[in-house]
Amino acid sequence: MPDSQSILPSLRDWPTVLDPTLSGEQGTNREGVATCQLQARNDYEAMQCWLREYQHKETTYRTYQKEAERFLLWSIGERGKALSSLHRDDVEAYLQFLDDPQPQAKWCGMKTGRGCRRGDTNWRPFTGPLSHSAKMTAISAIDSLFNYLVDARYLSFNPMSLIRKKRFAVKNKIANELALHERILTLEEWHAMLDTMDHYPEATRSEKNEKERLKFIVAILYLLGLRVNELATHCWNAFRKVEDHWWFYVVGKGDKLARIPVNDELLRAVIQYRAYLNKPPYPQTEETTPLIISFITGEAITPRQINKVLKRLAIETAKIFVTDHEKANKLKKFSAHWLRHLSATMQDKAGIAFKHIRANHRHENDETTRRYVHAIDHDRHHDMQRLSLRTSTP
Repeated sequence: MPDSQSILPSLRDWPTVLDPTLSGEQGTNREGVATCQLQARNDYEAMQCWLREYQHKETTYRTYQKEAERFLLWSIGERGKALSSLHRDDVEAYLQFLDDPQPQAKWCGMKTGRGCRRGDTNWRPFTGPLSHSAKMTAISAIDSLFNYLVDARYLSFNPMSLIRKKRFAVKNKIANELALHERILTLEEWHAMLDTMDHYPEATRSEKNEKERLKFIVAILYLLGLRVNELATHCWNAFRKVEDHWWFYVVGKGDKLARIPVNDELLRAVIQYRAYLNKPPYPQTEETTPLIISFITGEAITPRQINKVLKRLAIETAKIFVTDHEKANKLKKFSAHWLRHLSATMQDKAGIAFKHIRANHRHENDETTRRYVHAIDHDRHHDMQRLSLRTSTP
């Protein structure tokens, strides 16, 4: 086994360089081999079985892979135990470790990560302490991994189940509420972003391609309130005309099918973009071409690539607010998901009914929708101005 202070090797190498007690072949929490439902000799192979369940969900897969690999490396490289030998106290120690990964030189690398892949000499699994929301993501991923391995009879027990996760959830809810309000663009910021997009260069065919695709990405994310991975994975036949009304059929979280009304403005954007692509005006039911494709390969572009082009737009928009550092810094943090937040907020301001906003965004409950709906808050704040220390006589 590599020394605990050495550079962390590629995870692909761990199963071959570890002895059976650290690879998980002899894990103390292992269920009997005769009852195990996985073709897995060690913890790494068992982890791959779990990850394969999410291969069709690219974003979830990448997130779970990152969190599971971090945890596996830590259990061996810092705790000196196989993942399948960890106890409740070990998991608690890992959650504390996430607040300050030490030693830093061993565990933390550069934030940019350019040209540095997992297993490379300069690669590290962390860039520093995790935010509270990132920590909650790690907890969720590890809990999912353990539950899967228990259900598959690879492990006897889930040590994460003994940790009271609610103590993290309350703080996470507060942090998420505050972060959400910071991510909703003002009308000034939103219009500045649209103006910036309209002034994108289009002198060359490549520039024109990028601009037309960006305009459609912004329109469909905003007017439908889609998640970016939903946009990346759906095809043109998701648009369907039913009884003279156009709808967008989407498979969202939990593989739930829903449909979202397509308004006239989005339909015009669809027609315009399809004309640019030399397609008939309206999508056809047999049309299985991805919505957002690379003009070079013709293949669907990834959620990360979509987010990248939107991030570039936000950074260009930030230049407008050169004297307003608060707005400029806010825009530099922009991500594709902000358009989903903005869509709900603007639907509220447009007077769209609360129940329809909830249905359009496919929220499980009213509380989630209320996080985005703030029209009543503005009225409440305005009314509060009536109160003063010295109330005048009527």
